[in-house]
Amino acid sequence: MRRTRRPDELTSPDLVGSETAEMIYAATRSLDRVAVGMEETWGVDRLPTLVGVEMASRFGQAKAKLDAAIAADDGPEVVRRAAVLERGWAAMDEAARRAGHKPIEVAAWVWHADDGTPHAFVRDVAEARAYAAQSPGVAVWTMAEIQRVAAAFKVGAAIKTTFPAAEIVDRPADNLNDEISW
Repeated sequence: MRRTRRPDELTSPDLVGSETAEMIYAATRSLDRVAVGMEETWGVDRLPTLVGVEMASRFGQAKAKLDAAIAADDGPEVVRRAAVLERGWAAMDEAARRAGHKPIEVAAWVWHADDGTPHAFVRDVAEARAYAAQSPGVAVWTMAEIQRVAAAFKVGAAIKTTFPAAEIVDRPADNLNDEISW
């Protein structure tokens, strides 16, 4: 679904007071709340994979029609299509549960940095969202994000591949020419 913003004086002064813009914003905000709730329960993009092909494709078609209505700036059609998608989320939830599927269960590894800041490491974005919803104030990292951070420090992967038991530690830059203890 395409994101919509509330009309305001700074970013879209021409839309302030527009009934259509407010209608679209209100309808999509309500739908967003439903979608986020379902994604926190089932995981991001997971629920359509748990229901039959026909239901998943009807949901995709409904989403495409909503996006088209938003693009056309058609307020009444956006309201109608948002309501269809809300019912679609509920139908997929019911179908997945009837089929015996369970909501996402998060497997997280928690680590506290030296300063006490808690970090949780999870497998993917779906788990990250679910964990973050349950644990506000915790920095949540996916394995893909960890890999990207490691890739930014190209030497890290080479070290870990060449010396699998090596531990990468934080070291002050002024200590680079210290004695190596063999």
